[in-house]
Amino acid sequence: MGGAGVSGAAGATSSTGGANGGAGAPGAAGGGDAGSPGTAGAGGSASATAGADGGTDAGPVMSTSGELAKGPYACTTYVGSVLTTEWWNQGFESIVDNTKWQLKWHHHGYIQAWGDPATPFWSDTGDPNNLMTGSPILSPCAQNSTAPDRVVFLAIDWELLTEQDWIGWLEKDLVAIKNKWPSVKWIDIMPTPRCPANKMCNPNAKPGPGANDGAGPEDCYIAPYIDSAIAKVVAAHPDFVGKGPIIEATMCNGGYGAHLTTADNKLVATAMGNYYKALP
Repeated sequence: MGGAGVSGAAGATSSTGGANGGAGAPGAAGGGDAGSPGTAGAGGSASATAGADGGTDAGPVMSTSGELAKGPYACTTYVGSVLTTEWWNQGFESIVDNTKWQLKWHHHGYIQAWGDPATPFWSDTGDPNNLMTGSPILSPCAQNSTAPDRVVFLAIDWELLTEQDWIGWLEKDLVAIKNKWPSVKWIDIMPTPRCPANKMCNPNAKPGPGANDGAGPEDCYIAPYIDSAIAKVVAAHPDFVGKGPIIEATMCNGGYGAHLTTADNKLVATAMGNYYKALP
């Protein structure tokens, strides 16, 4: 069974590009390979496609605003959480140039943790599952691994309940990233892949104090104040911050917090790979 291709039911697509930048043709689920991503135009964004793996369900939906800096970049670091590890090894690095991508993750990689000046998470040694240590760089870039020029930052936190709190911590995250890697020229901020149609999947979800301690009270639903906070931080720093791709799952995962099914994690890897293959 094939991924998104040129025949069959339509796959999901991202938003269109900016000036001179056309949208990529939508992929279609069925017997072909992944649909080709669009090319970014001047000041615009490339689109990406992803269809269901051999099925009839649409793949992850992707969209982005037009604030995308010009590459190519020698080394991009994805700063994420344990959620990232669930899709990273599902084919993402076989789509992008894996000599120019690396991963730094921590199990509890919430925006409050990364933005805390006292956090040990930024250390490049330790166990990413240990709250008291840092985490090593995985699959390091072939060049400039210790001085990346782009960061894609996963913005997650289930304890912050207002737009202003989110803005405050995201601003601290930007400072922390630049302190860690002064070489960074561009930062994409992206939320975690969201529930289908962004409807709550976990009936036991309860954001607020203590919600970052485990999957039980978490969910893949993205509240409007999260999207608006990211948009406002991006707008405040148009010279070096952009909004990364928005990805939507095709199914709920039994209320298991924000963790996606294996099938959806494969689709996320494909969608992310196609998106950033067009933006090297």
